[in-house]
Amino acid sequence: MTLKKSVAVYLSRLAKDHVYTSRHGLAKGLKRKGGLAFLPGFVPRATEMFKEEQFIDGLDFTGQTVFDIGGDQGIYTLFFARKVGPSGKVFTFEPNPTSYSHIVTNVQLNSFDHVKVNNVALGAKPGKVSLVFPEFDPGRGSADAGISQQISGEGTAKVIETELKTVDTMIAKGELPKPDFAKIDVEGFERPVLEGMHETIEKWHPRLFIEIHGATQELKRANIRGVISLLASHNYNIKHVESGQTITVENAEDAREGHIYCTYN
Repeated sequence: MTLKKSVAVYLSRLAKDHVYTSRHGLAKGLKRKGGLAFLPGFVPRATEMFKEEQFIDGLDFTGQTVFDIGGDQGIYTLFFARKVGPSGKVFTFEPNPTSYSHIVTNVQLNSFDHVKVNNVALGAKPGKVSLVFPEFDPGRGSADAGISQQISGEGTAKVIETELKTVDTMIAKGELPKPDFAKIDVEGFERPVLEGMHETIEKWHPRLFIEIHGATQELKRANIRGVISLLASHNYNIKHVESGQTITVENAEDAREGHIYCTYN
């Protein structure tokens, strides 16, 4: 962990019970408990939004149903709740109990009654999965084998077993509606999540916003190749958010860092 990251984690622990109005980022103007968004221009959280945040902030979500897959502290959940408005719906999925609790609290602080937070992991098949995360940084938790091994070597790792569901199964059981948009940030578990929403993608073609992860550059390349191949088979147009480059199966590795935005062709 870098020095900046270590300082950020330490300050976040000190501020975990502090309730405030966020001063910057996607949740600017919304109430939060914990985090460092009450500080003006804290490094590495600058006052300007990151490129991927600027991009998603420019999209229209009014009245839509959004899935926030990998909720962490709920910043995107709060952002989506404001953007969809009272006629829309937000469904958040966060397997870590601590992070789940933070999201629920932040949703309640803003009186968003059109948000449902689910304390489950999503993947390719229903069952159970081991989630490995640093004790004081649960947002980095992962069920991916390579990233889990990295975290286990840091000395502060904790492991929990959590329920694993699929989007397709939850929709089939009436637990979820069909989505218009899904943001996926699951620390290396991107391909299994997409495999578990195969029918959803095939039937309703939701827009997808995906952050790519991997324990090594080699694993990131393998991960993005698998993700792009799957999405291409569903006739999606894919854009690398940070560069603006159009991504295909042939140049998939160019998107191994950052985020991709996917729309049905």
